[in-house]
Amino acid sequence: MNPPSRLVLRFLASVGRPAEAELYLSLFRAERPESFALIAVDRDVTGVLAEALAVDLEFLAELGLTPVLAVGSAEQAAWLERWLADSVRGEVVEPAGAAAVARAGRIPLVPIDPAGVPGLAAALASRKVVLLGPSGPLTRAGGEAVSIIDVTSEYDALSAPGALPDPDRATLARARAVLDAAPHGVTVSVTSPLALIRELFTVRGAGTLVRRGAAIAVHPGWGELDRARIASLIEDAFGRPLRADFWDRPAERIYLAGDYRGAAVVERTEHGAYLSKLAVGAAARGEGIGRDLWRALVRDYASLYWRSRSRNPIAPWYQEQCDGMVKDGEWHVYWRGLAPERIPEVIRAARSAPVDL
Repeated sequence: MNPPSRLVLRFLASVGRPAEAELYLSLFRAERPESFALIAVDRDVTGVLAEALAVDLEFLAELGLTPVLAVGSAEQAAWLERWLADSVRGEVVEPAGAAAVARAGRIPLVPIDPAGVPGLAAALASRKVVLLGPSGPLTRAGGEAVSIIDVTSEYDALSAPGALPDPDRATLARARAVLDAAPHGVTVSVTSPLALIRELFTVRGAGTLVRRGAAIAVHPGWGELDRARIASLIEDAFGRPLRADFWDRPAERIYLAGDYRGAAVVERTEHGAYLSKLAVGAAARGEGIGRDLWRALVRDYASLYWRSRSRNPIAPWYQEQCDGMVKDGEWHVYWRGLAPERIPEVIRAARSAPVDL
């Protein structure tokens, strides 16, 4: 397959950081064609929204990606097939034939009842399921959009009457059904056709991410951990080789997410707890693993300080988590839970911390 055109790369850059877009493009292309994404299209996606979806499908096809579309009616599937006829080879197909159509480079259009989507996602081993509706992300009863939901810890509260509008509670139940049916790792996004590309190609997304929280194991030092895998994770996350003397400094705690998909390393210094590393593997970005690690960290540490390079793409997220920060040339120094009189010493300590990468 030829590399994407300059126009496509410019479009990807317009919806997020170019590096993010290219990362997700490479990850999606590495999947089996039928496993890239299953997009479940609500019956109310009509008119301008349906046309926006068709344009997005043309764009994805130009990138060599073939999402499987689960549509609520045969009429909707036939309309999409006609719309795509001149640019993208869409094909109306039964569920059992979706994988073969995707592997042949066509976009499968599967008329299926919404109740059948979890089974279809399981059969295709879909890594991402998008519930595409007219109104975008889930919102709380007061109108606040919900960016991420961990069904393990938040489902009961959000599915209670009044927590979300009734249509959104029903959508959340559909997302939970997909997660429950999947024997493999999968995330579910709720968004609209107007934000589909940003949802697919950026870390922050543009809808509501529904997923199961990663199991976080806490280790009191390097102990029996596989240092080679941790080094590989850190180097993958930061794009730099890890210095050999990194292992010379003792770690007070290492938080490990899943099967070495993310990690946080905390060192004890005379100034308090120093977050030496927070790393999420490239393939796991956008899945909420960073949030899982952060929750475990702040559960155990009332105060922390850390730093990151100014070009770090998660710097805006760090700003949301900290109580204060200073910009110091190449570095940003952050802290939380510290008394004001301790802040100057912590800044000095972060400035002088060893460079690991």
